[in-house]
Amino acid sequence: MIWPGGLLKIAMLPVPTVRLTTVFACLLLACVTTSSALAQDTLQVAASVDEQQFLADAESLLASGQSSAAFTLLSTRELELAGNPYYDYLLGVAALDSGRHSEAIFSLRRSLEVSPNFSGARMELARAYFDSGNSGLARPLFVRLLAENPPAPVRTVINNYIASIDATPSRPKSSLRYSFDVTGGYDDNANGSTDNQQFMGFTLSPDNLKTESSFLEAGAGLSWNNPKSTQFAWYAGGRAGYRHNPDAGFVDSGLVSGNAGMNWQRGAFFGRAGVDGYWATRDGDPNENYLGLDALFGNRITDNWELTFGLRGGAIRHDDAIKTLDVDRILYSGGLHYRFGSPGNIGLEVIGGSDSERETGSPYGNSKLGGRLTLYMPVSERGTLFASAGSLTSDYDGLFFGTTRKDTQVSTLLQITFADVWIDGLSLTPRIRYVDNDSNVALYDYDRTEVGLQLQWMPQ
Repeated sequence: MIWPGGLLKIAMLPVPTVRLTTVFACLLLACVTTSSALAQDTLQVAASVDEQQFLADAESLLASGQSSAAFTLLSTRELELAGNPYYDYLLGVAALDSGRHSEAIFSLRRSLEVSPNFSGARMELARAYFDSGNSGLARPLFVRLLAENPPAPVRTVINNYIASIDATPSRPKSSLRYSFDVTGGYDDNANGSTDNQQFMGFTLSPDNLKTESSFLEAGAGLSWNNPKSTQFAWYAGGRAGYRHNPDAGFVDSGLVSGNAGMNWQRGAFFGRAGVDGYWATRDGDPNENYLGLDALFGNRITDNWELTFGLRGGAIRHDDAIKTLDVDRILYSGGLHYRFGSPGNIGLEVIGGSDSERETGSPYGNSKLGGRLTLYMPVSERGTLFASAGSLTSDYDGLFFGTTRKDTQVSTLLQITFADVWIDGLSLTPRIRYVDNDSNVALYDYDRTEVGLQLQWMPQ
């Protein structure tokens, strides 16, 4: 097994190899130097002279307690050096000692994928899981480390970690969080309508024509999580918001939404089941409401890949003037997701389902089929990018103005969230959203672009 010596001791050889002499001891969070006579193995790492000096500079920063500076330095060459097990080890240690647990876990796992016998990386990964509150993943790693003949001081540290895990209650604490948000921006089609002024020889009302407007939206939310064990938790949440369109006040809207249910995980399997719903107003009057069930089942087929299967269904109801829009909806989905660290995730999801009309003669029953690609990834220390692109085709059962109707809606979203921008808990999110609803019935054919900036405060 490979145990790094001293703090981060590395012997720089002439190009192209760095040889890591293996002695490592860490008493809780304080590293101590042990004799090089304990070395049993070496870690071979290919590196140029420039890379050797770069790694040595990072070691020096870590040795002097400047973990944040070391992390910043190492991050500048991640695209180039990721996959080098010693670089990933140093990056993981720097991230862990500067409080970046998710980045540490990602880098240390990457180091072990290339060099599975690197016990030093396994030790730091176990510590990262422990510090991030995931004792269930930390304990098996600590137990394995005991079997790898660690130096005596390290064995003491490992036993202390295991004793601490075993003495800690298994059930995490419940949490209650709330948030406030305000969003401003511009919408070039606030009412989601066609720009054709005439339809079937009739001149359309201005309310049915594409109308651009600035907008201002404000809302507040609440979320509650109550774990009953490391494998089961109850959850509930809700949000209330209102959106004002100065140049299209007839589509000013209010929305109250909520959900409640349970999450579970057991080994590689996980899922959720619950209820969700919303109540919406338009121009000050009740307009639409929904109540339904939501379920998800997933399997982590590897450390990075997971499959998900979802099913949701419920009733969409409208006010008396537009009861013909009432439908019962059922949707199903299947997804494949690749996780590259935390919170990095890219996923492809296939969606299908149908709306069943409630009123006899209503043309709004339809079948649906589509898909969506999503990307969620960090772009800076405090910035996270989210992007999605999808398409959904709806084939309607009834006739619209004497013809069958088929809509294909393409939607895209791009946003970047910057956390803790001025104070802790305050985030800033610029975003752009585009929708193109292509319909063979001209009245429902439209496109829409929205640009906005959201400010959200979630107290810690």
